[in-house]
Amino acid sequence: MLRPFVPKISDVHFHNGNSAQVLSLSNHTTSLEALGYMGLPMAQPTLVIIGGASLMSHESMERLQTVFDQVFAPLAQSLGLTVLDGGTDTGVIRMMGQARHTIGGNFPLIGVVPKGKARLPGDRHHDDSRHDLEPHHTNFFLIPGDDWGSESPWLAELASEISADRPALTILVNGGQIALIDLKENLATGRPAIVLSGSGRLADSIAAATAALPPETDPAILELIQHYQPDGKLEIIDLSLPVEQMRDRLQQYFSSTLA
Repeated sequence: MLRPFVPKISDVHFHNGNSAQVLSLSNHTTSLEALGYMGLPMAQPTLVIIGGASLMSHESMERLQTVFDQVFAPLAQSLGLTVLDGGTDTGVIRMMGQARHTIGGNFPLIGVVPKGKARLPGDRHHDDSRHDLEPHHTNFFLIPGDDWGSESPWLAELASEISADRPALTILVNGGQIALIDLKENLATGRPAIVLSGSGRLADSIAAATAALPPETDPAILELIQHYQPDGKLEIIDLSLPVEQMRDRLQQYFSSTLA
């Protein structure tokens, strides 16, 4: 009798002295199986970060890092959240990793990356299409595929499996077409999403459309708004909101659903 294939978990070591576990998945592996192989705790409150940080001003970037340092990471630490994102050392993913490091956090920080876009530590092959893994993450799932977006359904489903019946939230920062795919996938799970207006690009387009529905609104954005905003699944929070108020708003969401 053939034994079932069990994916191998590898330990990777970063230049900053941190290490993380990496699991490369096949098309035949389910998200629930992947979590079981990795040994991650289940039924945990969960936060999903999607988007980017392109075309932002220096001032907006500083403000955004403050939000990660003083809102997202401290809440993840104090509430025992598992955080999932895109895993590479760029944009808001880098900010999440840096924020976890800044506060000395030990909450799980999980990156979900297409295999064809990930560059592991020690990989000497120079390939501009690949990106370094963010070195403050604790776990990485390498997803079958060579293109951005192939990880989107996995990210949404892994978060749902981890959270189970516990509270979970998606936050969109900035972002482009791939972030729109991520947002669709995460909203489709029933998980509510917060759009951080003032962070640019997709987030601002959604915020503007919810306020006025201009005629040039992308039909995909219009569909999301009409489907999810009426029942409170899509909410706008402005980046300029004082960090105390932003933290209170997110704390209220998780605390009310954790009670």
